[in-house]
This record gives sequence, structure tokens and C-alpha cells, in this order.
Amino acid sequence: MPSAECHTLGKTPPGAGTKGASMVTMSEVAKAAGVSRATASYALRGDPRIAPDTAQKVLNAANELKYTANLSARSLRSGHNGVIGVAIFELDRPYPSEMSAAISREATKHGLQTIVQQTSISKDSEIGILKKVTSQLCDGMIFSPSNVSDQEIRILAGGKPIVLLDALSHSPMFDTINTPCETGAQAAIDHLINVGCRNILVIGAGGPLEQTDGTIAGEHQDDATYDVTQPMLAKTSQDASVSDRRAHGCLQSFAEHGMPITTSTFLPMPRWDEDAARSVGRQIARAMQGEDATSRVKQPGMAPRPVPHDVDGIFCMTDTIALGVMRGLADCGVNVPRDVKVIGFDGISEGEYSIPSLTTISTDLGDLAKQAVSQLLDRINNPDSGREPEIITARYQLIERESTNTPTSK
Repeated sequence: MPSAECHTLGKTPPGAGTKGASMVTMSEVAKAAGVSRATASYALRGDPRIAPDTAQKVLNAANELKYTANLSARSLRSGHNGVIGVAIFELDRPYPSEMSAAISREATKHGLQTIVQQTSISKDSEIGILKKVTSQLCDGMIFSPSNVSDQEIRILAGGKPIVLLDALSHSPMFDTINTPCETGAQAAIDHLINVGCRNILVIGAGGPLEQTDGTIAGEHQDDATYDVTQPMLAKTSQDASVSDRRAHGCLQSFAEHGMPITTSTFLPMPRWDEDAARSVGRQIARAMQGEDATSRVKQPGMAPRPVPHDVDGIFCMTDTIALGVMRGLADCGVNVPRDVKVIGFDGISEGEYSIPSLTTISTDLGDLAKQAVSQLLDRINNPDSGREPEIITARYQLIERESTNTPTSK
């Protein structure tokens, strides 16, 4: 009877004719490579501790023997199959796609394979992924939630370890890796102020004046000002979405610089995509040029929002929004950075090649991926540790480019 460590191969043993394929063990691969079984196992899992020359000998031996890892056998031995899941809201957007790639690269360093799926910000999709993929196929999951609660995640995942990306709760039930929403947004506003902007527009978040019915406090008074230190505006970042936490970081900067906010400081967007942002950019341009008498931005499903005529700096919640806004401004002859300066958030590669190139708050995706995979592996390997859930914020960097540079006179 073959042991659980055996692996099916295409080799036919002597005297067996063509009736079936033999089973080749890890020990046979190790013997052919002239190494120990443990070294062969580590090499085939991509363990960086194995010398490159040794790893290559093992791989050559495995190829010659047509070795194929039997995940079922591995799972029987260890209870793990070396596969983790990654569930991200959208894979057809630059930032989540780049983040997924970073996590996959980090997982490979630890000999893990990844199953990457998108939730499409759909509760049904999130439930399906947790129930059918995480609980049945994966050792654990790195999960970006939008519609399911921590309790639902725990039940649907069948007890498998979970690491959340940007949890919606201030006290999540799982280890959580957050993007640097508050500190990054604060740095973005600080930067705009430092390069001379005094009339700043924040695009993509409703801000502290947003009310539950979709209107904003005082919207009947265009440019009514508010003290950001008022209790009603001292919005906490607890139990908040990404946009709320980034708006909170903006408020921190405005308060520290003694800059009041108005009903036109924050401009929410129902969709964070390029086309919607381009439309917003065009409407802002018309307001700046005095072509729009109402000076209000109209978006599907939302009441018109006031826009300042004298905006000189724009912070967008994502780089995708920023690139769309800059295109909309350019469509109407508004020059960035001469007429208005623009900064984004995320650090997607497209921002380096746009014209002008985009200043951004760049999330360190390598750090985010390393932290997420490390936390997940710790939970997989130490299921009974009793360790309390940790909340870790990824690092970021302000990358200054042309979109906020002060043009030099020639």
C-alpha cells in the first residue's frame, strides 16, 4: 500500500507493462539529486534557505522523474495544502490588481500558491468565495470585506484563518492590515498646503458634513464655513470606510493648519472610476472658468454639489480618480499644475507615465503583502496560540511629481 507521501508520475515501473503508473516518493527525488529528503521538500516548495545550486539539482531530478506534487497527500500529512486565497474587491482596477500581484509574489517566497478572486463588492460573491473556496480549498484567506460582517466571515470560512484588508470595524475579530488612510491623506493635504494651495477640494469622500439622507449640512448656504474642531466635525476613524478614514486624515491637516472647511470642501463620488472622474473634472473646469453659473457638480444618483470657483488644489481619494479628473480638466483647457495642483492616493504605475505625471501617496504594497502573508502564516501554523487580533498599518511614501510642481518661468 503506497504511503501518504507518494506522488503520481508518468513513469512505468519495470515489468509492469502499461497497466499503470508507478508512485514516486519525495525520497526518490532526494536520492536522485543527492540530497536529504527534507532538503528536497524545502527546495520544491521554493524555500529561500536552500542554496540556488542545490535547489536547481532538486528541480532537475524532479523533472527527470516527472514528479508531480500530490496536494491531497500533503494535506493528509500536515493538514495544510500550501494554498491560500486572496479575495479583492476588483481585479480590473490598477491598485487592487497590483496589490493582488504583490501578495502572490510574497506568498511564493514562502512556498505557497494563491487563488485570487474578485468579490465585485457583492455580498453574494463574498459569501460564495468564503463558503466554497476558503473553507474547502485554502489553508487561509486574505480578504477585503465590503458587505459581510466579521461573524459571518468566521462562520462561512469554516474556521480557516483569515486576514482582513481594510476592515470596516475598529475592533475586528481577525488580524487586519490597513492602508495608511488617515496619515496618508493628512500628508496629501499637508503637501498641497506646503506648495501654496489655500482653496483645496477633496474628491471621493463626503466629509464630516455628509448626512444620512445624502445631503450636506448647510448646503443651502454655498461656501458656509465650519470650524473643524467642532464636536460634530471631529469625526472618528472608528468603524469607518476607507473614504471616511481618508476624509478624517484631511480634517486633521485642515485643523492643524487652521484652515476652515466649507460645504464645497468635500465632493463625494458614487463611483470611483475614470469616466465619472473625467466628468467631474470637466465640471470643475467650467466652474473655475466661470462658464457654469450654478457652480455645482452633477452626478448620477446624487444631489448637485457646490464647487469653489477659486480651487487651487485637489486631493483625490485614489490615483484612478486623480487621473480621470486631470483628463477632464485638460479637456476644458485647465492646466495642471499651473492652474490647479492635483495629488492622488495609492501609487499605481500609471501615475508615473501620465502627462503631467501624478503626485501621489504611494502605499508600500511590498510591506502590505509581507505583513498580510506573515500574519496569515502565523495563524495557519499556530492555530491555538490564543493571540489577540492585530491591526497593522502599511507604510507609505509621498512621491512628488509634475502635478504639484510649481512651474518655473522661462
